[in-house]
Amino acid sequence: MFSVSSTFVLAFVALQAAQPPTTAPPTALPRQSGDARETTLTLPHALRKGETAWLLVEVGAIDSNQIQLMTQDGHPLGTISPYGVRSGQAAGTYTVPVPAEDLVDGRIALRMSVIQSGQAQRAPTTAEVKSLRLLIRRFKSQPSTGANP
Repeated sequence: MFSVSSTFVLAFVALQAAQPPTTAPPTALPRQSGDARETTLTLPHALRKGETAWLLVEVGAIDSNQIQLMTQDGHPLGTISPYGVRSGQAAGTYTVPVPAEDLVDGRIALRMSVIQSGQAQRAPTTAEVKSLRLLIRRFKSQPSTGANP
């Protein structure tokens, strides 16, 4: 007889509905307030046709907490909610799309908060959010076959 064991890791990134952007200027210096960590990330170059911006977020051990991502002016980008990760282990790396309207001069001013027990918020530590990168991905259009999918 043999036994089969497998571990499933599920992660959900809840995307928020778009809201009209405000004109608040982004802060250029990373800083941490009581309820959020703020930083500004810059694209490697201006977005071209067919390109989209993405946040690449490396998350450490956060147990059953969630990481909320939003622009500095409060526009929600999404929430990272790892499920199935063992307590004390890194949650992994997540990609979150960045709407073009949230970029100002090729930059995004980002606020990150840890949601504990569904309500209390605090700034994530550097062990919880290990790294952040702003990437550009180019997507090739699908060839038209003449039929609807």
